[in-house]
Amino acid sequence: MTPLRIHILYEHGSDLRPFGSAYIRLLRPLTHPVFRDYFEVTADRVYDGTPVDAVIVDRLWRPDVCRAAVEHLRELTRQSGVRLFHAIDDNLLALATAPKDWLFTKDQMDALDYLIPNVDGMIVTTPALKEQLAIYNDNIAVVPNLLDERLLDDYKGGMAGDLSSIWGLSWKHISRNVRWFLHHAGRKRVTIGYMGTFTHDDDLLMILPALHKIFRRYGNIVYFVVLGVAAYSETLASLAELPVHLICLKPQQSEYPHFMRWFSQRVFWDIAISPLCDDDFNRCKSDIKFLDYSAIGAAGIYSRVPAYMESVVHGETGWLAENTTEAWVEALETLILDASLRQRIASNARQYLYAERIVARAAQYWIDAFESLLTQR
Repeated sequence: MTPLRIHILYEHGSDLRPFGSAYIRLLRPLTHPVFRDYFEVTADRVYDGTPVDAVIVDRLWRPDVCRAAVEHLRELTRQSGVRLFHAIDDNLLALATAPKDWLFTKDQMDALDYLIPNVDGMIVTTPALKEQLAIYNDNIAVVPNLLDERLLDDYKGGMAGDLSSIWGLSWKHISRNVRWFLHHAGRKRVTIGYMGTFTHDDDLLMILPALHKIFRRYGNIVYFVVLGVAAYSETLASLAELPVHLICLKPQQSEYPHFMRWFSQRVFWDIAISPLCDDDFNRCKSDIKFLDYSAIGAAGIYSRVPAYMESVVHGETGWLAENTTEAWVEALETLILDASLRQRIASNARQYLYAERIVARAAQYWIDAFESLLTQR
């Protein structure tokens, strides 16, 4: 079988480095050894017309993207006889009317408006996102987010040597179970963590009343850690009222492959939270946070919204909470007081991740996606 030649135009910023979503969705999975006989992958910020079978343009591609740029790309792929696919993991169209100050520019939205109906097919992360975009393009394949197990703590090869100079991972050969024990030995506090990109202020603010109540009741045994998430001064001021530890990463630490290796080796949270407001944008989001928290062996609490309701089994692989202060207080209190429940949820979630949501186990999603995309016009 001749491998499918794929060129990825990864989304990047002004530093020219791929965004984390580009690594998660495209760069890491499609270059996994499991696809050695299926795909021949190149990746860059540009496409020069080199013969390939398909070009995948990732999300909004580049910071200066505009309609003229994507029209040129479309014409170049047509002239080269190459299929052009668009990979997207968020309902970016919903942001056009969202009350947020991190909206995209008019040029970016014009580029998006052109891309979605004019590409040969789309690759999305959730059925909900496919449903939203199907009115613009009828050739859409769903590939759920997967984690590249080569970046996770239990993987014994890969990048450990490359990271020692950045993170000082002197104990990388000690099993995670032993390190978890060493970390928790003699410790009575319960660590609650929240990790995410700097676009989740609204989600965090939604549950702040619940956090205040929890810390008034259990402040002597609870420790709160926030990694990323909060971007605005108002949110940080609200967090300052709580006993919270904010972790800020340096640029060389935050690039996804380095970050994920560190996160899965060095983070030992008892409880991990993922509040998510129920709005048009978030209803199309994936369960990536569930996978991340499962990778570190944390018992996760998730909003009872579409992103998590399909994969999280309440009380077994996670805890689903309605978006009310009362529900979040109940969820946090339950897991704070019940260590055996926390451990069971964390163990079940980790088993689910490694059985169904790592690239090596779920490669068929990508194989089926390309078969479907290439047989339709």
